[in-house]
Order: sequence, then structure tokens, then C-alpha cells
Amino acid sequence: MYSSFIVTILFLFIQLVIGAHVEDNRIIIGSSVGGVLGLIILILDLIAIFELLKSSGRGVCSKLIWILIIIFFPIGGLILYCCCARSRTVDEIV
Repeated sequence: MYSSFIVTILFLFIQLVIGAHVEDNRIIIGSSVGGVLGLIILILDLIAIFELLKSSGRGVCSKLIWILIIIFFPIGGLILYCCCARSRTVDEIV
């Protein structure tokens, strides 16, 4: 009895998925815009990480902390790095 209930639920789910197609010709741009923005953020994060790894004025622990911040908070970490850490290295060079 329990297996027939599961088969019925699975059948209804498959029928729901198959019948859930869109009839009109709409263009959905949300996923493609999100993909492009995500790719841009990923590229900027990678540039920041490589720039951080090439910098010589920091210790290993400091670099590791900044890399973790950039990885776990991609947008906020990138903004923080550009505002705080990057300006400090530019001031040290000058």
C-alpha cells in the first residue's frame, strides 16, 4: 500500500513537470543577465586574488584572510579589498 502511494505521487509529479511548459513566446532574460553579472564578479574576484597573491608587502596570514573574505563574500569582499587593502598597498608604494 505504501509503495502504491509513492508511485502515485511520482506519477503526479512527472505529469506536473511535463505539463508545465509555457505556451507563448516569452523571452526570459533574468537567468542570462544573472549569469553575465556572476561571470563579471567571478573575474573581478580572481583578479583581486591574483593581485593580492603577487603583492609583497603582506604576510601569509593577512593574504589568507583577505582571500577567504573575497571567496565567502564575493561582492562585499571585493569592495572591501578595493577600499581598504588595495589603497594601503598603493600608499606604501608611493
